[in-house]
Amino acid sequence: MGSFWQVNTLNSLPNRGAGLKNETSIELRNALHKWIFMPLFMGSVIGVVEATFITFYDLIWRSISPYLRFPFIFVVLPLGFLLSYLIMRFVGNSLPGSSTHVVLRRFHFEDGAGDAKESLASPISSAITMGFGGSAGLEGPSLSIGGSIAYRLSRLLGVKGNEMRVLFLAGAGAALGAVLKAPLTGILFAIEVPYTQDIEHNVFLPAIPMGVVAYGIYVAIVGQTPIFAQIRGITFPSPFEMGFSVLEGLFLAGIALAFIYVYKYMERINVSGKKWDYVAVVIGGLTLAAIGCVMPLSLGIGYGVISASLLSGGLWNYGVAFILMLVLAKIITTSVTLNEGGSGGLFIPSIFIGAVASVGLLKVLGLPFSPILVAAGAAAMVAATNKTLLAAVAFVAETISPYAIIPALLAGATAYLLTSNKGLYENQLQFSPARTHVALMRISNKAKLETEATLSEIMRPTRFRLSPDDDLSHAISLFSLSGDTALPVVDPTGKYVGRVELETLLASKVTNVTELIIRDRPLFEDETAGVAVNRILSSGKGIVFVVDRDRKLKGVIRTADLIRHYSKALYAMGEEHGSNPI
Repeated sequence: MGSFWQVNTLNSLPNRGAGLKNETSIELRNALHKWIFMPLFMGSVIGVVEATFITFYDLIWRSISPYLRFPFIFVVLPLGFLLSYLIMRFVGNSLPGSSTHVVLRRFHFEDGAGDAKESLASPISSAITMGFGGSAGLEGPSLSIGGSIAYRLSRLLGVKGNEMRVLFLAGAGAALGAVLKAPLTGILFAIEVPYTQDIEHNVFLPAIPMGVVAYGIYVAIVGQTPIFAQIRGITFPSPFEMGFSVLEGLFLAGIALAFIYVYKYMERINVSGKKWDYVAVVIGGLTLAAIGCVMPLSLGIGYGVISASLLSGGLWNYGVAFILMLVLAKIITTSVTLNEGGSGGLFIPSIFIGAVASVGLLKVLGLPFSPILVAAGAAAMVAATNKTLLAAVAFVAETISPYAIIPALLAGATAYLLTSNKGLYENQLQFSPARTHVALMRISNKAKLETEATLSEIMRPTRFRLSPDDDLSHAISLFSLSGDTALPVVDPTGKYVGRVELETLLASKVTNVTELIIRDRPLFEDETAGVAVNRILSSGKGIVFVVDRDRKLKGVIRTADLIRHYSKALYAMGEEHGSNPI
């Protein structure tokens, strides 16, 4: 099927020399269809489906929540875990967990593609998980719903390639903005979440009409009541609040690292899909039930607790020990829920942990209650764990108060920087890979080999190399011969010193190579191909140099060399099993 928006140029221009005006008109019509009309249509569908999902979740929660108390809780939670797990295993042919992980995998590796059964099973499993008291967020399945709808409609209407993955991510953001009743947050989350230190800027344009329409239809169906209690009397932050927000960011960076560590640890011991998996799922449910008996506020999505943390007469009335124990309990219940049988999101649990921890910090230091600092703490936790600083700030501005923007920026930036590239999402890249590196990323992921080849088996000899004493004329001559964008620099003994990059050389006014050397760490010849892939993807450079253990230069590996290696491996896998390896 041809593209819905694509105009047949030959039919539209019977006279091919009709002129620039007609060509410009066609380009404008194509752009309007692609980035305005299509997103408007997709946003409408997303808004309706998202409202249906929330209605389904509300029905389960209202029916089940009265039984989340002793002794019924020891039946309800294990049953919910087991139902959620069975739906994902046998309906979705997949495993439960964080829905955002799946969305990022589909965006990076599959252009938004996903099994239709998995797309249906994931929100049902998530609604049951949270409806039965599991600790997770509604935004995770919402991302999956929005992305899946955008992908399916894109295919139906003939969208292909990179435009499909752009619309997929825009759809995910539109659904997130709807369920949180914060459309700007959804848009910014979509462009930030794929990377820890980069953004997917192409998503911004289609995400605006898609997000606005999805939000409008969603609130028209479910109502405009904000997800948190309305906060009254907030004024512009004082100089103390702005200054203290930096200290708050320092404190919450530590809490964020603890959350990330516990969550990752539970991921490593996850036995889903393995022997005794059903037993492990039931044990996970019983664990949550035991914690819930002691700390019931740590169960469910936690909107009420977040609202209470923003009110001076709410969580503030509890003791410091209780508040800090609640933070710990929420970290554990969320990590158990999403790694031992349940499905859902991590955005709202991060908001919960940040808000409650901020209340605890204020009480420990004997400071007066400040809803602005609580809001800033919520934003800081999201920025640190989700690596989405702008979305975190937009969220507190849209749902709590615009007066919280500056403290949220200060606390969020501090926590974001201190946690570096550490985050909750396994499929989150550091930087957006160059288009030439996307193929490498995907083929290395597809050709998962039991025994990885070493770099000595893949590397090629380095025909051209520089010494620190070379002048720029000689460097330019070698670049002209090699065709590479970087050359190695070696000392008189052949040891690797660093690299000189062509782009740096061309922008420099120095006269010799020494001042241009980038002293990076080379790879060793006994390291594996996967190490080289990670280096190329994390650095954005398509060439790495290989040395022996004495640091003597041995060879070079380019993106093309790795693609060739993994292509051969995929072909061999297909030959061995007599099937298509893709």
